[in-house]
Amino acid sequence: MRRVADASIVALVATDPRGARGRAAEDAACEHLTRAGYRIVERNVRVPTGEIDVVARHGGDLVFIEVRSRSSRRRGGPLETVGWNKQRRVARAAAMYLARRGGDPGPVRFDVVGVDWVGGVPVCTLVENAFDSPL
Repeated sequence: MRRVADASIVALVATDPRGARGRAAEDAACEHLTRAGYRIVERNVRVPTGEIDVVARHGGDLVFIEVRSRSSRRRGGPLETVGWNKQRRVARAAAMYLARRGGDPGPVRFDVVGVDWVGGVPVCTLVENAFDSPL
């Protein structure tokens, strides 16, 4: 939990159902990725240009993974939320991550995991090479 000055805001931050659902979706996505042969390197990497949900290795690739979750499909599924703007933000964050890290990362790609909640149970859909870097 992050620190805030107002006690009423602390209660809101602590009980934020979207934040808890997001963390649960990322946990489910990481379990799914691990079963699919990915090796999780880092999670929730923050850089000045944004955040990367999951950084993993798969085969010889360094993979930047965006995790998207929806509790309902009324407004579309989670994979539909990764439009051009989101792709650009993820690619910028990945570029900053790579610049900080230095060295040759080898092949890099962008995957997306969509998490649908069906009866309270996460159902993960992995899309490898979901997009190319729009930069």
